[in-house]
Amino acid sequence: MTQSRYGPGPNLKGTPERKVRGPWSLLHDRTFILLTARGTSASIGYSVYLGTILWLSYRLTGGVFLAGVLIGIETAVYTLTLLAGPVIDRVQDKRWVYVVCYPIQAAASLVLGLTFALGYLTVPILVAIVVLLAALWDLTWAADSTATRLLFGKENLFAVSGLGTALGGAVDVALFFTAGLVLALFGATGGAYFYAGLLLAGTVLAFPLPILTARVQRHRYLQGFLEGWRHYRGEAGKGLRHLAILQFSYGFFVSAPLLLLPLYVGRYFDDSQGLYATLYVVYLLGGMAIGLVLGWLNPRDSLGTLGISAVAATGVGMLAAEVSQNILPLQLFVWTFVGVAVTTRSEVFWSYTQGRFAPDVLARISGNSYLFAGLAGAVGAVLVGSLSQVWGLPLLTDFVAAGFLASAGIGLALPGVRTLAF
Repeated sequence: MTQSRYGPGPNLKGTPERKVRGPWSLLHDRTFILLTARGTSASIGYSVYLGTILWLSYRLTGGVFLAGVLIGIETAVYTLTLLAGPVIDRVQDKRWVYVVCYPIQAAASLVLGLTFALGYLTVPILVAIVVLLAALWDLTWAADSTATRLLFGKENLFAVSGLGTALGGAVDVALFFTAGLVLALFGATGGAYFYAGLLLAGTVLAFPLPILTARVQRHRYLQGFLEGWRHYRGEAGKGLRHLAILQFSYGFFVSAPLLLLPLYVGRYFDDSQGLYATLYVVYLLGGMAIGLVLGWLNPRDSLGTLGISAVAATGVGMLAAEVSQNILPLQLFVWTFVGVAVTTRSEVFWSYTQGRFAPDVLARISGNSYLFAGLAGAVGAVLVGSLSQVWGLPLLTDFVAAGFLASAGIGLALPGVRTLAF
């Protein structure tokens, strides 16, 4: 890859190249253990929360229109990460972002569970909690976009992710199945409490984990904000510009698979809360499995090909869900496959932004990059939820699948996407 003032040169911004570390070295690294444990708590916690919100909305209304609106609102708030980026890039020690935000999120989740259990939960309260949680995720997500790169360098992004998945694999499986059991037995209330507990665990794990930026730029806010967008200019910015087009395209459909899952359970499996939890868990496990594979492959030179293939595979998976209908073994396989495809796409494009740019601009680059998928995603979630009121499930599934396949075609037509690497 041609280096430029916006690329990751050998000593850019005082961040020297590091050798790829082996599993044995990482396993004896306290920093790696803490980073993996904190990330596992947070990511599983969010998965539990998302499943809780989707099922709660479905049970309250009998459809996914409200869920689509909530996901749309949440995604719209996530696009504001671009405003958080300049602030997070100026934080010398990123651990304090987690230590401050996680407990507030835990309290909000407890309020969600208590109000639902006591019968006081209303749509305005639900929306307020979703907005608060999303706003705080903007800050922690921006910090996440820098953590692995700062601690282990770009050479170890996939290695850390893959080994972290392997190390936490048994924990992930146990917690995913625990989450599924909690949702199956206690519904949305149990999911909210479980989410709060995982966030508090993440707080404890983050406290002894300094995540230091070697050289923090003390820029004014507007100056730092504009600097983040300069990386989209010129030949060096072609990858980001073309990726933005692809993100905007598939962003309309990115929340659709999980929005459609409750409808499939409701139509073909008698609204079984236990079966919803099971299918949701196998979706998550598919993502966990592909994380292991990506860590082993370390595909830094073929990110574009993998990302485009994953977008297309999501469309294929949705068509397979439609065809398999009420055949449970096939549905289990299909939703595992969809989880693999969705996670591959998100991991590949996430790793590109982390590996391609200097650590002191990563929060801004990541926030700016999410803007395009986020704007489309906010509209798309509401659109899919609205269409579910007037279209049958087969037609809606075909629409979503066609959107993913068309987006993959757009990606193939963009040379900046096809050649993504770091």
